[in-house]
Amino acid sequence: MTTKLLYNSNEQLLLSARRKARKTAVDYIVKYSVAVLLLCIVLLPVVFMLFQSVMTYTESSGLEMHLFPHSFQPSNYKIITGYLSQLGNTLLVVAINAFFIPLTACITAFPFARAKFIGKKIAFAVILATVMVPASVLQIPTYTLYATVGLTGKLASLWIQAFFGGGALNIFLVIQFMRTLPKELDEAALIDGASLFRIFAVIIMPLVFNVFVYICINTVIAQWMDFQGPLMYLSSGSEKSYTLALKFYVDYTNSTYLSDHYNEMMAMVVCMSLPPVALFLVFQQRMIGGIKIGGLKD
Repeated sequence: MTTKLLYNSNEQLLLSARRKARKTAVDYIVKYSVAVLLLCIVLLPVVFMLFQSVMTYTESSGLEMHLFPHSFQPSNYKIITGYLSQLGNTLLVVAINAFFIPLTACITAFPFARAKFIGKKIAFAVILATVMVPASVLQIPTYTLYATVGLTGKLASLWIQAFFGGGALNIFLVIQFMRTLPKELDEAALIDGASLFRIFAVIIMPLVFNVFVYICINTVIAQWMDFQGPLMYLSSGSEKSYTLALKFYVDYTNSTYLSDHYNEMMAMVVCMSLPPVALFLVFQQRMIGGIKIGGLKD
């Protein structure tokens, strides 16, 4: 009798395990099916852009739209050679902002995170309050200021702000990161005779390198994709100071040839899309893990 009860109990457990495994498999199938469907929907415009960029003019401008090209024409990508000067301007703006925005954010955050001074909380509250100000509200005053000092139409209007704090959100991010570092490091360095500048440069900066890279990557992507800034500040200047996006926009709106040749336009769009995608794929581990681990590992 006991053996029979044990056998029935084991059989019920086995059936329950099989039902649970079957249910888990069905759940996985449903989840992955939905995920693949959503991925296909999201990637469809990207795939369409890629295939359009290698189509001939006849195919891309034809009345019958189709996804796959009948004949490939990779020579469409030669369009980028006409924008090398503007590409250099864009890379210059990106490089200056990518280095000095995180650097000035770290410099500004250091006293808030590691020192005590009168008015610290008030100053920190004022910095955070600027996050609530819409960017569109500051456009007219910023443009007026740049026009007054003669920066409109010049490339400096796109990187001059990188030397003034690095942005409230970046400062807040670095402050929170620096607060995870033990203050005993500062005290030990002060006992050894290190100055505050040396503590910041030799001790703190290497430890906040992860967040520095995180801000740097976000800045590169934001500056590379920025169109509104160049349109506001550079459109009144010469084409030699244009960025890549502004120059292509001006050519597209003024040139009947470019606005009609969708294949070359799509090739240019692909070229503009590649750097942010490549940057994210290369540094995604550091972007996600760098903020999550904090200043020090256990």
